Amino acid sequence: MEFERLRADCEERLQLLRLPHRFNTGQLLKALEEYRGHPVKVKPVDTGGNLDLLCGMRAETPDGDILYYERQASQMHRNHIVAHEVSHVLWDHPGSLSVDPTRAASLGLDPALILRLSGRSVYTDEDELEAEYTATLIRRRAYLEQHYAPSDPQGADDRWDAVFARPLLPGPRKKGRRR
Repeated sequence: MEFERLRADCEERLQLLRLPHRFNTGQLLKALEEYRGHPVKVKPVDTGGNLDLLCGMRAETPDGDILYYERQASQMHRNHIVAHEVSHVLWDHPGSLSVDPTRAASLGLDPALILRLSGRSVYTDEDELEAEYTATLIRRRAYLEQHYAPSDPQGADDRWDAVFARPLLPGPRKKGRRR
């Protein structure tokens, strides 16, 4: 997949959530719930630190989506795992994992109620590229852009932030001048 097309597609998909300029994980999940029309829950799963196991999974049930993250992951990694799994839901990717009784039991779910189950098992297929790049955009908007004013201020707070925002790239320094 061509990178520029991937970026444009991911940005377009993310716009479907109608997120504000600044948002947190709670607001992201609420926006996803509104978009999907059903609850989205986030739960830890303990893989015992086994790196061969998945660090994130998504289970879709008749009652909603459940996003799982590795309990032992750092907070930063957890945030990215959740953003990645949110991205799979946003793209409506098909499940990539088989639903077996052992896996369902480890998640506390009845296998008969799982509509689809997905987790990262390969890193190069198109679904994973879409989810990973969309997760990167989510993280960038949620965390990096907290430090910058929006490019298109909508309300008084955004306009006020724009007045005092740090420039994205500092201008060239002239020789002989001190700042």
